[in-house]
Amino acid sequence: MIASASSAAQAPRQARGLAAGIAAALFGALIFGFIQGKIGHRGQEVGYWALCIGLLTGAALGKLGGRAPLLALVGIPLAVISVSLAQLIGVAVLMGDESSWPTTDTLTEHFGLVADYWRDRILGRNDITFYAVAGAESYLVAKRIAE
Repeated sequence: MIASASSAAQAPRQARGLAAGIAAALFGALIFGFIQGKIGHRGQEVGYWALCIGLLTGAALGKLGGRAPLLALVGIPLAVISVSLAQLIGVAVLMGDESSWPTTDTLTEHFGLVADYWRDRILGRNDITFYAVAGAESYLVAKRIAE
């Protein structure tokens, strides 16, 4: 009877942790993407953004999700997607500043141009490495905080 009560209490905590992890990943992508777009792409910033986003996402998942091993695993793709989104937002801000398009229009109406620019001029081997770093850090931080 006690075991069923604790598992029932764990489910809302996992949902709250997942919601917090998604919110943290989106928040990190928006903030770091906007900053990246304003300072321009010099090729070395993705490492710092990836570390911050992985830490932020993992901390939210671990702190609010409790001891749910699945949440730590969810942090891996969540952080990778967030870093990718941050780079896409950065490209949209940069392209919007160079043209007369607002950033939201650049992201929605000209997404193909943003994705092509990102793939051809921004995305590199180092970026892919730091995507993996962001995912690993999110997993490790979520696991460590939940213990």
